[in-house]
Amino acid sequence: MPVREGFFAFLKDIGTSGEVFSLLGSKHLIMLGLIALVTVIMCAFYRRLEVKKQQLMLKVVALTVLVLELIRTAVFVFYHQYYPIAELPLYLCGLTIFIMIIHAFNTNKTSSELLYSLCLPGAVSALLMANWTMYPILNYFCLHSFILHGLQIAFVMMILIDGDLRPRVRNLWRVVVFLVILVPIIYYVNIKLGTNFLFINAGAENTPLAFFINLYGSPGFLVPYAGMLILLWVFMYLPWELAGIKKLHAGK
Repeated sequence: MPVREGFFAFLKDIGTSGEVFSLLGSKHLIMLGLIALVTVIMCAFYRRLEVKKQQLMLKVVALTVLVLELIRTAVFVFYHQYYPIAELPLYLCGLTIFIMIIHAFNTNKTSSELLYSLCLPGAVSALLMANWTMYPILNYFCLHSFILHGLQIAFVMMILIDGDLRPRVRNLWRVVVFLVILVPIIYYVNIKLGTNFLFINAGAENTPLAFFINLYGSPGFLVPYAGMLILLWVFMYLPWELAGIKKLHAGK
């Protein structure tokens, strides 16, 4: 297979090692600041729209994210002339693309809860603990990662701030069922393909998962992994539940 360099360089091919921008260093923080600014602008614009135009905006954002992923696939196929199996959209950010599309075209309780409980923290974690620091900022794969995760956060924040999405603990069972079905399938796929989709077979660098896998091994680290997710949900859902209780009492 040919090895390409330049703007479209895929650094796992050309063997570049080390950090080009440091995690939470100045370049990283500037990118995070830009994403935060764009998110605020998108949320403000979304809130000013009437309902039908809001629905259209959600569709546009969801389809834009899908197109970005298709372009990324095309870069591999036509520029690099191959497609790495490990780059299939079976990580949480990849699955979020399809959940966004489902929600934009057919809003439902399951997609709403998945977006808030899994997709939002997944995208935030990916940006804060970026595993693409070996790329120059002005590299296609680096920019794609920032833009993709940024749009995923903006999508959820738009419907969250406007009140279209109301997180509810009683709907978390939908997320649990989704994970109970998905995780064993992906774990088996990872074993067969030698991949690490969802980071459930070998953890992930620059995250607490690396600590857990060193301590408990695989698949033992999945227990504290699940515990970490439950603790995160407590912090994410407690304010909404307390607000609901306060509103209930205020109405009496």
